Amino acid sequence: MTEAKGMAVAEISRGFFGVQLHYADVLAAKAGVPLGEAITFHTNFHRLFAYGNLSRIAPDQEFTALVRDVVGIGDPRKRLDLLVATFAKRPPDPWPSDRFPFGPHFACEAPNEASAIKIHFRNRYNKDSTGPLHASKTAERRAELAQMFGFVAQRWPDAKSVNGASWLYNTEGYRRLFPAEYDASRTPLVGPRPIHGLSTWGQFLDFRGSVKQTIVETFYQSLNSLDPAQPWLAFPFQVLATTAPFETFRREYGI
Repeated sequence: MTEAKGMAVAEISRGFFGVQLHYADVLAAKAGVPLGEAITFHTNFHRLFAYGNLSRIAPDQEFTALVRDVVGIGDPRKRLDLLVATFAKRPPDPWPSDRFPFGPHFACEAPNEASAIKIHFRNRYNKDSTGPLHASKTAERRAELAQMFGFVAQRWPDAKSVNGASWLYNTEGYRRLFPAEYDASRTPLVGPRPIHGLSTWGQFLDFRGSVKQTIVETFYQSLNSLDPAQPWLAFPFQVLATTAPFETFRREYGI
C-alpha cells in the first residue's frame, strides 16, 4: 500500500486548495453551473488527490462523495480543513500509466497518430535551496531530456515531432532547456476545454508547493471580469503550445 502524504505535506497545499475553491465558486456563479460540477471538472483536485485524469476517465465515486461533503459546508475555512485532512490520507499522484518518466521531472507519451511525441514536466514538494528550473540546474535538466529523447529515438525511430503545452513555456527557466526552434513555436492554446491539469494550475505554485501570492492576487482581480465562455483567459499565464521536428531535438542533444 502506498504511503499517505501526512498532514505536514498536506498543509503546504492549503493555499493552493483555497485558490481553486475560490475559482470554482466564481465559475459556478457566472456560468450557472452547480458548485460540485465546477469543483469536479474545473479544478486540479481529482488529479491531485490521485484519482486520475478526468479527460480519460469518469469521476471516482469516492471523490464525488468528497465533493458533495465540501459543497455541503458553508464555512470556507472548514471546507479547506476537510480537503487538507483528506489529502493527507491520499497517496501521491503518480505519473499516468501511459507516460514514460525520466528523472524526477520529465515524462513523454508514445507517438500519437501523427507520430508526434508529447512531453510533460512536473515538480513535487522539495526542500532544495533552488527549484528544478534554476539556472544552476540547467545542465542536469538537459541531461534528463537527452536521456528521454535518446529513448524516443530507440523506441520509436519513426517519431516525427515533439509537442508540448504548458504555462511553463512563459518562463525563461523552462524555455532555455529546449531547442530555439521549439521555443519560437510558442502559441497560446485556445478553445473550449476543462481546466483541471497542472499545465494551467501549476502557475500558482512555487517549487516547494506553496502558492505564489502575487500571482494569486492578480488572478483574483481577473476573476471579477471572468468570461464563463473563455475562463482560461482569467489566468495570469496562458497555456502555450509548442512543436518542432524530432530531428531538431536529435541535433540539440547530440542523439
